[in-house]
Amino acid sequence: MSLKDRFDECCRRIKFTDLDLASRSVAMLWLDTFQQRVILNCFPHAGSKSLLDEVSQLINSIFLEGYILARAAEDRCDGNVVYSNSERPGSVESAIDKLRLMYENEGIGEKPFHDQPPAVESLAQNRVREIVYGPQLIWMEERELLKVHLIYAVWAGYRLAQFEKRLSWKTF
Repeated sequence: MSLKDRFDECCRRIKFTDLDLASRSVAMLWLDTFQQRVILNCFPHAGSKSLLDEVSQLINSIFLEGYILARAAEDRCDGNVVYSNSERPGSVESAIDKLRLMYENEGIGEKPFHDQPPAVESLAQNRVREIVYGPQLIWMEERELLKVHLIYAVWAGYRLAQFEKRLSWKTF
């Protein structure tokens, strides 16, 4: 089965609610900050709330696709990833702190997907191209700038799945 086929299968199986509670929390924190940066960089004078909502939804969905891509690359499409336990005091908070630190300590200025298999980078770039040059955004002047940000959103989702995997090894 090709990576694209596994990715499509994972897209049907994995939803945002399947993420560990700590992962969802970190994803929401990261996405909120990232969306604000994208809006400021790409649409500093936008007055349309619907445009900003559409861009935010797009960022959210491409972030989740990056997460799913990482799971597909490792052939982990089934089952939830659970490494924090809300029943155990401090478990979720500790995992949130660890994930946040992993994001903060990640190489700044590093090219996304540079150390990943070529099929992963190719699929991620292709997915971003499909969105940016698709009919939904054809009218947008800021497409090329938005494209750069979307690659980083895919990369962030991809990294979240990798961080989860590292944390789950340390937890259990």
